[in-house]
Amino acid sequence: MKQEQESSAASDSAPQEKLAPARSAKPAKNDYEPYVTPPILYEMVRWLLALPIFHLTTHLRLRGLYNVPTSGAFIVASNHLSWTDIPLIVMHIRRRKVVYMAKEEYFKGKLRWLVRILGSFPVKRGEADRQALRTGEEQLKKGNILVMFPEGTRSRTQTLAQAHAGMGLIALRTGVPVVPVAIWGSEKALKKFGAPITISYGQPIILKPKGKKITREDIDAATETVMRKIAEMLPAEYRGVYGE
Repeated sequence: MKQEQESSAASDSAPQEKLAPARSAKPAKNDYEPYVTPPILYEMVRWLLALPIFHLTTHLRLRGLYNVPTSGAFIVASNHLSWTDIPLIVMHIRRRKVVYMAKEEYFKGKLRWLVRILGSFPVKRGEADRQALRTGEEQLKKGNILVMFPEGTRSRTQTLAQAHAGMGLIALRTGVPVVPVAIWGSEKALKKFGAPITISYGQPIILKPKGKKITREDIDAATETVMRKIAEMLPAEYRGVYGE
């Protein structure tokens, strides 16, 4: 018993080993928080890279650019033929803060850094991605421009496919105008020198529910209204399922 007490006392009197402070875990990047591109970097990319490349290698025609609001939040809803649509449809809009809703797969590949720099956030296709919808609404409340491709992905047939409901829902819940955009010829951009590309900007559309609450019928009707307008601005061979 005496030996145990002496051993315990010796242990207590021995210098204690200092424990290293626990390292704080590095916070995980939240892809749903769009990267804020420094204005000087955005303008450099726009004027020294995007505009020269596309104006020198394509025959670019713009229609109705005056329809784009010069202030306030709004949604840009466009058909989608090529990855080049992403810079093309906004590089003549003189507003810096543009964010994109992009499919989740883009955030897992080698170009993840580029998608982030462009100010994108992911959306899970084929399901109701509530977090993506909330992010879109939050960005609009901040006064930003939200770019959406209602079809959800690039068209392999170069024609309009059935749109998803996300764009209509966000427009109804936020009350911001939707600028319909029709682009064609971009499927040949950077593949054929001098490829003719046309971008047509339609008049802003304000979408409202029929009653006090937003119903599925309201969402479908809102989505249909915008897609029909995009189809109306496209040549007949690009209208796809909205060609009736």
